[in-house]
Amino acid sequence: MKEVKSYKSIPFQIQFVLFLFGFLSFQNCFDLHSESKVENHLQQSIYLVDRYYYWSEEEILDPESIPNENWIRIEEKVLGFKKKEKEYLYIKFSDQFIRQLQSPILYSEIALERFKVFQGREIVYQTDVADFIFPHLIPLNSEPKGFIFIQFESRYNGFIGMDHDVIFKNHSQALIELFLENFSKTFFAPILLVLSIIFMGFYFLRRKEMIFFNFSILLMSASLIEALNAFVGFSLRQYANYVVPLTFLNFTFFPFALLLFLICVFPPFFRNLFKLIAFLHVIVFFISIFRHYENGISFLNSEEGYNWIVVLEAFIAIVSSIYVFIKGNQKVREIIIGILIIVIAGLHDTFVDLEIVNHQFRIIHYGFFLMLGFFGYYVFKHYWELLHSINRMNAELRTKNKELQRLIQIDKDLALAHALQKSLLSSKFNEDDKIRIIGFSQNLESVGGDYFDHTKDSMGNWAILIADVSGHGISSAMVAAMSKMAFVGAGPYLQFPARVFHLMNRHLVGKTKNLFITATYLFIDTESYTATFSNAGHPSLFLIRNTETEVKHLTAKGKPLGLFSQQSYAEETVSIQPKDRILLYTDGIFDLLNEDGESFGEERLKSLLWEYRFHNIQDLSSILQDSLFRFSNGWRHQMDDLSFLLVEIK
Repeated sequence: MKEVKSYKSIPFQIQFVLFLFGFLSFQNCFDLHSESKVENHLQQSIYLVDRYYYWSEEEILDPESIPNENWIRIEEKVLGFKKKEKEYLYIKFSDQFIRQLQSPILYSEIALERFKVFQGREIVYQTDVADFIFPHLIPLNSEPKGFIFIQFESRYNGFIGMDHDVIFKNHSQALIELFLENFSKTFFAPILLVLSIIFMGFYFLRRKEMIFFNFSILLMSASLIEALNAFVGFSLRQYANYVVPLTFLNFTFFPFALLLFLICVFPPFFRNLFKLIAFLHVIVFFISIFRHYENGISFLNSEEGYNWIVVLEAFIAIVSSIYVFIKGNQKVREIIIGILIIVIAGLHDTFVDLEIVNHQFRIIHYGFFLMLGFFGYYVFKHYWELLHSINRMNAELRTKNKELQRLIQIDKDLALAHALQKSLLSSKFNEDDKIRIIGFSQNLESVGGDYFDHTKDSMGNWAILIADVSGHGISSAMVAAMSKMAFVGAGPYLQFPARVFHLMNRHLVGKTKNLFITATYLFIDTESYTATFSNAGHPSLFLIRNTETEVKHLTAKGKPLGLFSQQSYAEETVSIQPKDRILLYTDGIFDLLNEDGESFGEERLKSLLWEYRFHNIQDLSSILQDSLFRFSNGWRHQMDDLSFLLVEIK
């Protein structure tokens, strides 16, 4: 098993990123452009100059030809009007201030429609791009022509004219100021992009952590908002047909990405609610797009169509956030604060767009950076906790590895012990021209305490032993091995069963550590056709003889081996006949249980032996094994080691 590595340098990196994040957010908040700021004397606002407007049903190629009495003075700080269908709007104002500028331009902060700019009778600038929300820097002749005329035609339903500041500036100075005003946004956008990639990496490392994936998508959307709303968006104005749709789609996608992020954070009820709202958000957006399909999609017009769903989402998010803040998990408080900040800021600016709130200044960027700060803190804290959990898992993994290595070594030792025990056991099949022996053994664990042995002396007689060490497992297997050695040591006295047990007992007493051995020993004289046996606390032998009316018990008295040093053993002799079968077995057969907790028992064993007494010995052994197996449902209810030896007199 491999260990997951943690990186000690991460805490410092997180602190550095959070510090940089907060610093840039703080700096950007004070760099935000405000419409109410005071310009210096070389940046005179046209608000200080007389302004006039004129409506026309037809396009006028020379605005100077419009009689002076037809021009209407514009109220202070007014540059736009409610749109009139199929009419052109003309605005004029003096260009006298351009004498003070080396390379004069007319700086328009935001213009929403197609327009042409005349300086006197000369057209100095025109654009056919609709929905354009970035600044226009309009070059002018350095010699005044008297008036600047601007002709507007708009497909935006709600407004026609200029929006925000319109100012005379030096061209180079305007570029520099535009860059400096948006520097923090332009610089911050790639940082957000890098963070988005980092958290996407976290997601692939921790595939179940959807919070990383959704936060990565949220950061990606935020990165595009910051980049395309700043100097970068202005620099790409020649690609406005691509940049403007991407900007509007991203403005719409950001609330959706926010909802996806909230789904990962809020309790189950609110998760389902936000899933429903996210689905509704997408449906309303596409309906609004298709409803305002006029000579191509107008995003500005469709914006009015889905502002209501944004307001609805805002109120639901505010109510949900307040409820979770009061009742919910303390760990998500940073998320709740961030949500309230961005939702209130976005709701304010939406009300401004809907003209419910008077337009003074927008606060969305304040809320935007503060929200990302709180969200970033929460996600980094979540990741920090994840690192700690990884460290804990590593410690547990190291412990488990050690335990696993120990268990693997135990398994190896058990496998070796099993192999050694198999070498101690006599083969499960043996025969000559007078005797046939078939054995079977099923240990409860890898090794066990059952042991059987059979050997033939120089006269062709057979010595057969079956033994059962108390308990089971490794300790019993070791005592069984000692029993084997003790039996081998009694080899010169095989024809005397009581003497064999006496010698084995003397060898084992004091060495078995409170374990004892029950055993049955059978010596078959193939010349006289007699069987002599002794018993050391073991179950009786069964004699299956076809001429009898039932299975016979062969019993002799004796205490288990290894307990008492002075112990005598009785032996009994019985005549045997061709076709006789003798079963030696351990009490594990009797202790075998079925699913109902019923034991196999002695009577069931005797009945089985008698029922199939006419089968050959191989079939009888297979029937006995199969019956035991099925009774215990595949040895699932085995309680002890079990073994048997079937001996047939040919």
